[in-house]
Amino acid sequence: MSTRLKSPMKGSLQVVFGKSDGEESQTAARREAREETGLELLQMQYLVMDSDYDCDIYICDIERFKPRRTEPDKAGPWKHYSWGRFNKMARQRRTTPHSLNLKMIL
Repeated sequence: MSTRLKSPMKGSLQVVFGKSDGEESQTAARREAREETGLELLQMQYLVMDSDYDCDIYICDIERFKPRRTEPDKAGPWKHYSWGRFNKMARQRRTTPHSLNLKMIL
């Protein structure tokens, strides 16, 4: 996760996210991860479609990778959090609203 540096939601923790440029959902998720972190994700797991934000949610384990800060004007350094810690921060509303819909996957 990284800290958003711009409005809206400036100061909130965020996961990698973005919009499809017309490509398949998983392709868009891989592209966004590459654009925002420099990581080439080989394994991702589909979790759920979030109807509130009209997006598919995927998860992957990046603990052993070192993401780069490819958009320093938009996001702070990337940090790894355990799933339990992420869940706790989302419930405390310290993450972007998209991350608050965890009840669908927990």
